[in-house]
Amino acid sequence: MLEGYRIVKRFRVPGDVDMLRHVNNIAYLRWAEQLRSDYLLDVIGAGAAWTQGMILAKMSIDYERQIAYRENVAVGCRVSRLGTKSFDFSHEVWSDDSNERCARIVATVVAMDYETQATIAVPHAWRERIAQFEPETVSGAPGAGCVRHGANPG
Repeated sequence: MLEGYRIVKRFRVPGDVDMLRHVNNIAYLRWAEQLRSDYLLDVIGAGAAWTQGMILAKMSIDYERQIAYRENVAVGCRVSRLGTKSFDFSHEVWSDDSNERCARIVATVVAMDYETQATIAVPHAWRERIAQFEPETVSGAPGAGCVRHGANPG
């Protein structure tokens, strides 16, 4: 479960549920966004004062299993593709209670210069930080295990 994901958060599902006590579909995207933000801060070093950053271009989600209220889940985040001007974050959502994958999410982000409002090549410094944190993204080598982080993204 979540092999190859170096950023993983575990938590009990908070109140993001519908009338049938299933997790609302938007909650999965919120969890992915939280981990993507953590990755940007912790790995790439992006901050609010940066004039260069990234903008979400596309997000897709495959729901595979319902998650119930108060279920224990684990969400993983990693860079799965590194292009010239964009890269993909892959996320998986798992039930720790049943040990089943519940969803797969892919978010494509584009490097952006917010002063000029133009896309840019992914900066070399970002590439180096990603390669150092996740060498398999650049080299294609198998995953190197998980580093666990324990905050609630709710």
